[in-house]
This record gives sequence, structure tokens and C-alpha cells, in this order.
Amino acid sequence: MKVLFWDLDHTLWDFQTNSREALAEGYKEFNLASYGVGDVDEYIESYEKANTWCWKEYREGRMEKTELRGRRFKMAMEPWGLSDDFDLGEKLGQHYIETSPYKTNLFEGSIEVLTELQNRGHRMVILTNGFDEVQYIKVEKSGLSGFFEFVITSDSMGYKKPHPKAFGLALEKAGVEAQDVVMIGDNLEADILGAKAVGIGQIFFNPHNVPHGEEVDYEVEKLSEILDIALH
Repeated sequence: MKVLFWDLDHTLWDFQTNSREALAEGYKEFNLASYGVGDVDEYIESYEKANTWCWKEYREGRMEKTELRGRRFKMAMEPWGLSDDFDLGEKLGQHYIETSPYKTNLFEGSIEVLTELQNRGHRMVILTNGFDEVQYIKVEKSGLSGFFEFVITSDSMGYKKPHPKAFGLALEKAGVEAQDVVMIGDNLEADILGAKAVGIGQIFFNPHNVPHGEEVDYEVEKLSEILDIALH
């Protein structure tokens, strides 16, 4: 029976929906329209572009955690000439950190799939590139904690997926060999190719059916499709 390593954001926890709810609340809370910021959709679009870039820099070791948190909001405000407003950027960043982890939107079928896999006897672990102080809140508040033996973050390990040591330390903590594990995640590079490189099986969760040329063990568009895969 395979041990299942799950990614969290964009795989079980609906990061986009939860993040946008929190950003919209921040837009209203600080009355960004009064600063000349465009409508809420323009603000969210600008933030998401900045956040994507910052996270790529963080995963590849070119940006530290403390810099990422503040810089993404400063970059988001650039279209309106507000990137130098340190106080506003800090307030937006703090509000987001205090709000988004408490959102509870999950991908369709998350609870049902996890319940069935647990009933089948699979051990399950979360392996995430997120930060300790927010990932544990997400897992608990969204009703996921009862399915997982533990949550392993890049924050606690000091290595981020797809670094081989991130997977190696996770295997060590779970007390299993690579051939006995399957990684389930949405990020082709970090989750899937990272797992493949160290001999871990892979299920690529690709809900938007994004084309790619990589060979992976399995690929699903819906989480429910995982139940049709033999994971022995």
C-alpha cells in the first residue's frame, strides 16, 4: 500500500479562491480605491503576477521568506505608483497573512477522496513549500488535519521542492523508501519532476489540462480520478 505525499496549495486547498477572497477584503479594508488603485479585479491581477514572480524567486533560492512577504505587495502597487508606500504595503501584507490561511475553500472532491484513501489504509503526509505559521492553520481550519500523519514544510526542512533533499528528508521522517511513495501535486516542476528525480511515483493534478511534454506516471484532471489508480 503506497504512502501518499500530498501537496497542499493548488492541490487540496484552493489557493486561488481563498487568496482572492482575502485580497478583496484587504482592498475594501484599506479603501485602495481612494489611493487611485484600479478596481478590485485589477488589483488582484497585479498582485497575482507579482506573487508568482516572487515565489519563483523564492523556490529557486534567490529570495528569502521575509523579503517575499513584503515585496509582492510593493510590486503589486507599482502600476499605481505606490510601490514606495512602505506603510501601505506592510498593512496589506499583514492583513493578507492574518486572513488568507483561515479561508476554507477546497478543490472539489478533496474530503471524499481523502476519506476513501484513508479507508483503504493509505498513510498520508502533506509535503508543502509553504510556511509553517500559515500551512498548519490552513490544514486545521479546512478540516484536513485528520487525514494526515503530519505536515512537512520547506520552512521546517530548509529545502524546497524540487530539491532532492526536500524529498529525502520527507522520506526519512515518514520512515519509507522512495519506491513505496507516490507524490500528488499540481506543480509539474516542484512536485512531479522533483519526485520523479528521486524515484518517487507521481500523480500530476492538472485541473486546467495545461499541455506539457513530460512523462509522468499518472495525470488527473479531477481529484476523484485518483481513486481509479491502483496504488498498491
